[in-house]
Formats: sequence, C-alpha cells, structure tokens
Amino acid sequence: MTFNEALKLLKPYRKRMTLIMSLALLISGISAVTAFLNRRMIDYGLLRGDVPTIARMAALIAALLIAGQIIEYIQKKQEIAISNDLGKRLKTEAFEHGLRLKASHFKEHGFYKTVSDALYDISNIMMIANSSFLLILVVICRCAGALVGLLILDWRLSLFVLAMLPVKIVINTVIRKRAERQGEALMNDSKEYNSWLSGMLSGITDIKLWNLRGKVSAEYAGHVETINESSKRLSLLRAKSGLVTMGFEYAWMNAIYILGGILIARRWLTFGGLIAFISFTAYVLSPVNVIMELRVILKQITPSAESLKRYNALEEEGQGAKLPPPNKPSLIEMRGVSVSLDGQDILKDVHLSARRGEKIAIVGDNGSGKTTLINVLLRLLEPDSGEVLIDGIPASEYEIDGYRLMFSVVSQDVHLFNGTARYNVTFDGGAGSSQEIDGLPAFLTDAVESWEEGYDTPVGSEGAKLSGGERQKIALMRALHRKADILVLDEPTSNYDGGSDEDFNRFVRDDSGYGVYFIISHHGSVLSCVDKVFVLEGGRLTETDPRLLSETKGRGEA
Repeated sequence: MTFNEALKLLKPYRKRMTLIMSLALLISGISAVTAFLNRRMIDYGLLRGDVPTIARMAALIAALLIAGQIIEYIQKKQEIAISNDLGKRLKTEAFEHGLRLKASHFKEHGFYKTVSDALYDISNIMMIANSSFLLILVVICRCAGALVGLLILDWRLSLFVLAMLPVKIVINTVIRKRAERQGEALMNDSKEYNSWLSGMLSGITDIKLWNLRGKVSAEYAGHVETINESSKRLSLLRAKSGLVTMGFEYAWMNAIYILGGILIARRWLTFGGLIAFISFTAYVLSPVNVIMELRVILKQITPSAESLKRYNALEEEGQGAKLPPPNKPSLIEMRGVSVSLDGQDILKDVHLSARRGEKIAIVGDNGSGKTTLINVLLRLLEPDSGEVLIDGIPASEYEIDGYRLMFSVVSQDVHLFNGTARYNVTFDGGAGSSQEIDGLPAFLTDAVESWEEGYDTPVGSEGAKLSGGERQKIALMRALHRKADILVLDEPTSNYDGGSDEDFNRFVRDDSGYGVYFIISHHGSVLSCVDKVFVLEGGRLTETDPRLLSETKGRGEA
C-alpha cells in the first residue's frame, strides 16, 4: 500500500484530520518554545543562581507542558474517532459486499471463510489509523522546523545530526523488506486457519458422532501455534528494529555530547544551547523514526491491501440490473436452462411455463436437480445457458432485491435464527416486539400458540430447541407472513406427521392468495391439489398428468 492509497482511504475524514494536524503543529510550536525556555533557564537562571528567572521560566515551561497535554488529549480523541469510524465503515462495506456476492464465490471456501478473510485484511489495514499515519504531514513539518532550529543553535552539530539520517534509512529499508515477508506469512497462516475453522463449524455433529474431539483440538492448537509463531516473528522483528535503531541513536547522541563539550570549551556554544540542541535533535529524530516506522507498516499491510482489493473486485449478483420487477407477474418461463456442477450435468435444456393462478409441482428422485432448478428461479444460481423470463423480460434485467421480494420461500434446509419464534416469522427484532401474526392456517399457528411462551418461545441456535416438523412449520409461517406474490415450497413437509400433511394438502388445494405456486414434495398426495406436475429425470423436465402420479402411493419418491 502506498502513501497516496492510505491518504485516499482517510479522505472522508478531512475535517478531523485538519484539526489533528493543526493541533499537532501547535504542539510542535510549544515544544520549540519550551526548548528555548530551557536554554534561557539554564544559561540565565541556573548557571547564574538567578532564582526569580528560574521560577519564571519553570512556571512558563509547566504551563506550556500542561497546555500540550490537553491538546494531545483532544488530538487523541479525534484519532480514536477516525479509527473507529474507518474500521466500522470498511467492515460494514466488506460484509455487505459479501452478502451480495454471487453464490459461485462461496463454492470452494464458503461464506464464513470468504468474509472472515476480508475482515482480517481490514484489521491489518487499520494499523494505518492506529499508528501515527494521521500525523504524517505534521511529522514532516515538525522535522523541517526542528532542522531550522538546529541550524540556528549550531550549524556544526546540525551537520553531524544530518549525517546519521542515511544510516537510519538503510537500516529501515532492510527491516521493511523483511516485515513485508513476515506480514504475508502471518496473513496466509490466518486465512488457512479461517478455512479450517469454517469446515469444523459446519461439521460439529460429525465431530461428536465420530469422537474426533481430541483430533480436532490438536489441529486447532496447531493452527493457533502456527499463527502465534508468525506473529511472534513479526513482533520480534519490530523489537529488534527498535533495539538497533535506539542503539544507533544512543551512540550518536553520546557523540553529540562529546562534540558539544568541545564547542562549549571553545566558547562556541553555551551549556543551555547544548541542552536546547539535544531537545531539538529529538524533534528531528522522532519524526524520522515515525516516517521509517510507517514505511514498515505500509509494507507489512500491503499483502492484506492487495487481498482486500481482490475481494472487493468480486462480482456481485444482479450487478447492473436496474429494472423494477412487476408487482403481479402474469407469466414465468424457463427457456433452455442448463446447469453443470463439478462437471456433471444437473439440468439439461429445461423448459417450463407457469401462468398466473397456476399451482405447479416439481417431482423427481433425490439429487435429480429440483433444488437447483428452484435456485435458478430465485437467481441464487446462474444457468450455464438459457434464461428465466418474467413477463417476457429476462430475470437478470430486474433489480435483484426487488426481484426476490416477489417470492415467499421455504427452503429444503430450513434455517432458523437464534431468537424467538416471533422473530423467525416476522424478522422484527425490536426489544419487546409484539408484531401481530394473523391470517395464517390454524394447523401452523395452533402448534406455536400451545407453547407456554407462544411466539416468544426461544427456538435456539439453528432451531435446536424445536423438532424437525416444528422448524418446518415456523419456516412456512414465515413465508406466508411475507405475503409475496409467488410461493415457492421446497420439501416443506418432509418432517410433518400424517395429520399435518393432510392439513398442508388442503391448504394447497384451497388457498388462492398467491399468483403462482411452486411445490417440490416427496408426498404424492399433494399432487392431486395442483394444476401441473413436472417430472425432473436425468436433467430433463417433462410435464405429466397430475392424476397419474397422485394415484400412486400416497407417499412416493419424488
């Protein structure tokens, strides 16, 4: 990452940065005045035994130091505000970008790792806000001003100080290159850990069933140890850098004392002048150290900055689509839709037509591609060829969020959030929420209302406190509560008991609240309640007579 890129990142905080730099310049002025006051107190007070002069100078210096501390507090407050807001902004933008990415980006690593890697990169990049980068211009001005002060005090000692700067730059260049390598190693180790953790979190049940706790714990300890070692090497590199730099400066400062003593002996410099010169030397060396440190930091975070650029460049779903979808579409079509996953043809030249008012069932063996077909309809998956059309317009031209608002969906794998039943139906997260849930079938609401806490019953993580059938009923309630125009139900009753299954079939047969119904079900009995049945076999979709399939077993394979 370059200085220009870092400055661009901080551009929204121009006003705060201007205030910080103004305060820093004021502090620089206070420091410069304090150095000259110190010289006067020594030369005209301490060395002459003039107590009133000592008292006046001491009082002035104390007042300036207190003023400097107050200014530094205000300055630090602004720095913290910038750092917090920048971190929030970058992380929120990265998370929102992750939510909008095409599903294909998560195919290999999953959502958790993809987004966690981006958040890790941002944490690294935040070092520029947590360091002295915000003061870089002030640091340069302070250094230039201090050099002028040194030349005024004694040009001979000033040349000696300037001679040490190239040596510091050489030392820093060596350290900077090593810091970049160590920073990249730490980033790779951390992202490998994120990938491992993502797999473990999704496989916690198998870890328990196969007694893998010991093995997984050992792997976790190994990843933590690897990250710790990389972090330790980077921290030790910076510590060694500090030792080398400070050792070099101490040696140089001692040499200044020796040269200063010679100049004092020859009456070319006063004792107070030497003390003031040494103070000004700190104002030169400190900014140089900051600049050198920032160069190291910028190199260290470069791998994360490049990685975040690649993440932000990933294409979002629905990118460029602006057309608002129709409120009540009349015709939904699939024309020649084909999908291949991992080299296997899942859908082959699929054609489907659904007109307003129709109830459509899609059946087929497990793994035949029914859910893939629904995912194409919902634009969670892009077909390799062919297209979905709504009222004759390709679905890809409709704005993605508005497009999905047309659908109420129950997915095959029901996900419930860790909250109450009410929250999972309404997504109203306000404290003490009592949003009404009405107009839903009794076979769904009776079950919830029989619970002691009713809709305020906690469902647990992933709905762990509920049975499979109860989770599916909450999911169906959520879909019906949304009141969208198109109802999509993917195996919505696989965990229902017989009575609930019959209630669901009656709902499908009698309900007319939706423009189009798409139902995937293994329960053959629901087929008599729909207008069209499509069979998916070998990737091909064919329409068949609902009566022929509904006369088979009440619970057949679909």
